[in-house]
Amino acid sequence: MEAEQVDAEVARLKVELEHRDQLLALVHARADTLRASVERLERQLEVAAEAQRSAATERAELRRLLGNAQLQVQSLAQLPAPGDGADGAAGSGAPGWLASARRPLPRRAPRRRTRRRRRGIFDDMRAALQGLRRVV
Repeated sequence: MEAEQVDAEVARLKVELEHRDQLLALVHARADTLRASVERLERQLEVAAEAQRSAATERAELRRLLGNAQLQVQSLAQLPAPGDGADGAAGSGAPGWLASARRPLPRRAPRRRTRRRRRGIFDDMRAALQGLRRVV
């Protein structure tokens, strides 16, 4: 009787081991899938971050060009009209549009700088992906 119990216990343990091996294989397959997904998301995140950097560079360049154009317009508006001499447009009977063009442009109040967020969406996504990588 004791030999039968031992054989039954051995058979039960073998079944448990097979089941554990199947579960372990499923877990490894799922981990591989998750790793591939995390790597794909990281690549997408890097591409999006590069696109954002490129857009920021382009915006900065456009702002610089706009500033240069505004300076040129202001300096052209302050030049005397041809044949005016030094007496100015208002005293020489120049048209009203020319007189108003010579007046300096009103200065706008400086824009308040917005406070930068310490962490952007890309930083949050990167942290989430690192957390997923640690879990996997």
